[in-house]
Amino acid sequence: MKLSARSIFGLSALVAWTGVVMRIVLDVGNISPGGVLDRGLFGPYHSGVVGVLQRLADTLSYFTYWSNILLAVVVTLLWWNPGRESRSFRYLRCTAVIMITLTGILYAALIAPTDVVTGWNIPDNILVHYVTPTLSVVTWVLAGPRGWFRWRESWAIYPLPLVYLGYTLVRGALIHRYPYGFFNVVTLGYSTVVITMIVIIAVSYLLVALFIRLDQRLSRRRPSA
Repeated sequence: MKLSARSIFGLSALVAWTGVVMRIVLDVGNISPGGVLDRGLFGPYHSGVVGVLQRLADTLSYFTYWSNILLAVVVTLLWWNPGRESRSFRYLRCTAVIMITLTGILYAALIAPTDVVTGWNIPDNILVHYVTPTLSVVTWVLAGPRGWFRWRESWAIYPLPLVYLGYTLVRGALIHRYPYGFFNVVTLGYSTVVITMIVIIAVSYLLVALFIRLDQRLSRRRPSA
């Protein structure tokens, strides 16, 4: 049985929101807290309401959850109206695809080899770092919309990721805590972290180029969903 574009978007939205909501529940309930804390990274947290707010603030400061939340919102809107099309929404759709794909790649390449995940963090980790990124790409391939990745508009994918990088540096300078080891200014210094950010931006450009090429090929095969 062939699934409709709306059904595909709905499945992608359900999976993405499940990962996000699960993380919020874990934070609010302080369920399965992390293990050993590294200098300069998020944590430790106070008890009670203050601790809840700290955990939520840190969770919402991970690129992982920026990308998962954006993806969840975008595919939910596409599920609600698969024919939705405006320039701003097109930019958001393409940004969501690139950001969530980058999340999966960066986690697998830089974090997973040394990441120790325990308890209820395991299913959430699998959802936000593996299942949602993979399903989002499959969703884009199967349901599009097609023709939205364009060379002349490729610049529009960068504002939100750049805002995230700036936010990470500013917030980190204020609280002396960072979300990822490769962004840890406390141990690496600004020069190394900025170079790392530039490399990640370059990788994102390669991803944009890849998706543009794929979009062109897929557009020739079938019309936009």
